[in-house]
Amino acid sequence: MASFGRFLFGALLSALVLKIRRQPLVLNTAGTNWTIFLLSVFYAATPLFLYKSYLYVGSGLATALHFAYPVFVLILMGLLFHESFTWQGMGSMALCVMGIFLLCDAGFDASLFGMAIAVFSGVLYAAYIVILGRSTLLRESVFALTFWICLLAAMELALVAIITGNFQWNLPWQAWGADFCLGLFSTVMALPLFQQGVMLCGEVKASLLSTFEPVTGVLVGISVFGEIMTIQIAVGILLILCATAVLSVPAAKKRDL
Repeated sequence: MASFGRFLFGALLSALVLKIRRQPLVLNTAGTNWTIFLLSVFYAATPLFLYKSYLYVGSGLATALHFAYPVFVLILMGLLFHESFTWQGMGSMALCVMGIFLLCDAGFDASLFGMAIAVFSGVLYAAYIVILGRSTLLRESVFALTFWICLLAAMELALVAIITGNFQWNLPWQAWGADFCLGLFSTVMALPLFQQGVMLCGEVKASLLSTFEPVTGVLVGISVFGEIMTIQIAVGILLILCATAVLSVPAAKKRDL
């Protein structure tokens, strides 16, 4: 239900933004209905499987396995579109994955089934990124695209909740307030920016740079909630920063020539 509320508010807030900016909800690109539907399915299924994995493994390990999705993006791009596997890309991915595992304090005393579900959530999100990056939808308004993806994702999650008997509409106001914040910050503000990032720098780089999310969570925990900065956390952050630096080396060389 948390994901349903997040996507529901995401759709409503996106529609409000479009209304304020006097932009239409209708997409201009023809023949993209199937692509939007696929994007919504992968986007909705990602948190569904990630939250399910929390029932079998610790949240730290599950999150670390999920945030390995840049590796899956690189693999999918290579298998489906014959993108080259460069040393910079492979090294950057390795540093990124190691850094995320350190940040999430991952342990390995967990069920293989739960780990597989967490990995699958990362694969689903990687598929979402690849489909988005290779579609013509990036030429559309980012808020219109966000509206349709979130609306369809909310409807799909509601259908799953009804079928499984887990649909609960009468939630306390605190829960709806949390869903509103998720819809605002994690969806309406984050999703359009990520879509723009995919358009500007490509699927692999955008997916890697988006792994700054756990870094941001750690830094907010330290600065706002007084959590302790350990050597393990510092090394994890440093590895992710190094991963970004390694990935940017080819572009820097091109500018110098």
